[in-house]
Amino acid sequence: MKRAGLVILGSGMAGYGLLRAMRRSGVPTAVTLITRDDGAAYLRSDLAPGLAGRRDARDLRLATAAQMAYRLEAEIITQQAVHEIDREHRLIRMQDGEIAYERLVIATGGEPRRPGWLKGSATDQLLTISSLAEYSYFNTVIAGRRRVAVLGGSLAGCELAGNLCAAGLQVTLFEPAAQLAQDLLPTLCAKFGERALAASGVRILCEEGLQRVDQGADALDLLTLAGARCSTDVVVAALGSTPRTALALAAGLEVGHGVRVDKRLATSDPSIFAIGECAEFEKRTIDLPEDIDQAARVLASVLGGEPGRMMVWRPTLRRARLARCPAIICEPPNVAGEWHERATHHGVTAEFHDREGDLRGFALMGTASGDSERLLRRMAH
Repeated sequence: MKRAGLVILGSGMAGYGLLRAMRRSGVPTAVTLITRDDGAAYLRSDLAPGLAGRRDARDLRLATAAQMAYRLEAEIITQQAVHEIDREHRLIRMQDGEIAYERLVIATGGEPRRPGWLKGSATDQLLTISSLAEYSYFNTVIAGRRRVAVLGGSLAGCELAGNLCAAGLQVTLFEPAAQLAQDLLPTLCAKFGERALAASGVRILCEEGLQRVDQGADALDLLTLAGARCSTDVVVAALGSTPRTALALAAGLEVGHGVRVDKRLATSDPSIFAIGECAEFEKRTIDLPEDIDQAARVLASVLGGEPGRMMVWRPTLRRARLARCPAIICEPPNVAGEWHERATHHGVTAEFHDREGDLRGFALMGTASGDSERLLRRMAH
C-alpha cells in the first residue's frame, strides 16, 4: 500500500490551483494528486470560445499531466476513479489499489445537470460540454452536421449558443422560463442580451422547453412542452452543474448543497479539506475563478502551517460574452432589496440596492460593462 502525506482528489481549476498556490508560497509538502481523467490542464472558460473558432481540443490544452507533475513537483495519478474515502484508516480506495493519507483535499468539482424529465428514445444522445473530453467528443459528433438545440438559457447556455452560432451552426435555444438567465439577470439586461443573441443568428424560444427527444430517420425529433415538433442534429444541455459530493457523503462528512467547509476550508473532519465547486462555504459553493483563487491561497497557507488567512466572500465578477455583447455580473447576496435598471441603445446598467440603499450587486450589458471597476469600488466603500 502506498503512503502519501497530502492527497488531492481532482485535477480541475481547484486541484491544480491549490498546487500552484502551495508551490508559490513555498509549502514543501509532498503531494499526490489523483484524477479520473488524463489530468490535462486547461481553462473551462476557453471551451465555449473554442467552439466559435472551431479549435481542436488539443489546442486548448495548457499542459499534460506529466508536464504539470514536473512543474508543480507532485505525483499525478491519472485515469483512476476513487471509490471510497475510509476516514477511520485514512485510506483512499481506487480501482487499482489504496493510498494512505495524512491530509486530504476534495476538489472533485461539479457534475453537469441532465434533464431528468426528458423522455424519448434518444435521451442518451444528449450532450454536455463542461470538460475538455466532452468538448472533444462534441466536435466529433457535430462533424458534417449543422443544427444544434441548446437546452437551457442560463448565462453559460446563452454564451454557448452564441459561440456555436459563430461557428456557423444553426442554433435554437430552448428556455422554459419567461426570460434568459432568469436566476441571475434583471429584466432589461436579459432582454438586451436576448436581442444581441438573436441578432447574431440564434433562434431563441423563451417559455418553451423540451419534453421528448426521439431518434428519427436522419435526425433527432423534438417535441416541445407546448406540443410543437421540430428536428435537429444534436442536443446540448446547458443546465448548470451539481457539486460532486458522493464520496464525501458516503464518508460521513457534513454535506449540504456541497461539502461544508469552514473559513480554513476544513470539513467536519479536521484532516480533510474541500475546495472549488464541490465545496460549500456559508451556504454558497466556491465556483467562480476569483473565489477559487482566494480559496487556494487560504488553503495553501493552512496546509503550510500558517492558518492566519481565512476565507471570506468578496464581491466577485462573473464575465460572459453573448454574441458581440459583453456581460459583467456581480451577483448580490441573498438579502432584501431591488434592482434599478437604466438602458440605452448600446447597453444596460442594473444596480441592486438593499433596503438601506447600499449597492450590493450589479449587472452590466454592452458598453455599460466598462463601469464594472467603478461600481466595485463603490461597493467596497
